[in-house]
Amino acid sequence: MKKTVMLLFSSAFFLSLTICGGAVAADKIVKICGVYPLTGYLSWLGEYYKKAATLEVEQINKAGGVNGYKLELVIYDDQSSPEEATRAALRLVSRDQVVAITGTATAPITGAVSSVANKNKIPAILSSGYDVKADKEPFLFNTAHPTYFAIGRPFMYLKKQNVKSAGLLMPIGSLGEIGIANSKRASQDFNIPIVCEERFDVKAPDVTAQLAKLRGSTPSAIFSFTTGEPAALVAKNMAQLRFDVPLIVSHGNATPGFLRLASGFTTNIIVPTGKIMVPESLAANDPCKAVIVQFNNLHQERYGEPANYFSGLVADAVMLIIEGMKIAKSSTDPVKIRDGIENIKNFPGIGGVYNMSATDHYGTKMDDMVLITIKEGNWTQIQ
Repeated sequence: MKKTVMLLFSSAFFLSLTICGGAVAADKIVKICGVYPLTGYLSWLGEYYKKAATLEVEQINKAGGVNGYKLELVIYDDQSSPEEATRAALRLVSRDQVVAITGTATAPITGAVSSVANKNKIPAILSSGYDVKADKEPFLFNTAHPTYFAIGRPFMYLKKQNVKSAGLLMPIGSLGEIGIANSKRASQDFNIPIVCEERFDVKAPDVTAQLAKLRGSTPSAIFSFTTGEPAALVAKNMAQLRFDVPLIVSHGNATPGFLRLASGFTTNIIVPTGKIMVPESLAANDPCKAVIVQFNNLHQERYGEPANYFSGLVADAVMLIIEGMKIAKSSTDPVKIRDGIENIKNFPGIGGVYNMSATDHYGTKMDDMVLITIKEGNWTQIQ
């Protein structure tokens, strides 16, 4: 791997890293880009993205590249900011001449990069809770499972467990509104009524008052679509109140960091996630098992830690770009690559078996997600 020096754009805005798999002729290199939060409040996530993309590009180049081309990965730091992400996207289109984009960590940042990608007709396979509308954003794809899957999948499980009701404890703001809307939809789809609803400030030091109100309605499970310390706080306060019902939190918690935060609590925490979190639990005939196990082993060997949900998202993005190039029989025409990605069928990835179409730019299904919980300090799949 070789690192480029810091690039200047108006001032020292961007850190650009160039990674390639060997010395080849300049006209036989094709560039793809990563817009990742390497600094700022999302930097923990950006590091996972960077590691995964680097690993995938190296493996592809070791195998001979694609269509006779080696890959070069150009990484920009969006500094956890939509404004910086826009600047990075404009630069990578105008100066770096990349043929595809990966990355982004939040819906606002995805929206910013998507705007540039669609205007300039560059395929962008991004990974966040952004709601992709294929008819309006034809160059945008998303490897993160749709938000409804992350809420509907636990509802599906609760239905099988004959759970009769649910309560909502959602964060104040747009994330909470998304959680409420999708929970109400899943409530109808799986016939599990929502009997109570509370909101809380993610900066609050305590949510026992809201939990006490919820407990008064005797729900059989609590949904709290939040991530990190706020989710851990809900679990902690439920344990303190001996509010002994399952707590379902966001799929954003499928990380080593949340595992450390929540391992000491007695609350039954359920996290929806991709299969990458439990590779050893996958059935032998699972179509994605070989891909998941291979990537996880490589990640463990290279970085000394297992892969996780977020690293899997970007690894899939790189693989889908490569598959799109193969289908298009072109590694240099972004429009043809986009068309190739949209025509991917039955492609086993880390997040599931991808079947893209003109109306579906996610390609996965709800059953591609699994549920995990914490037992003895480790993630365990819920059967």
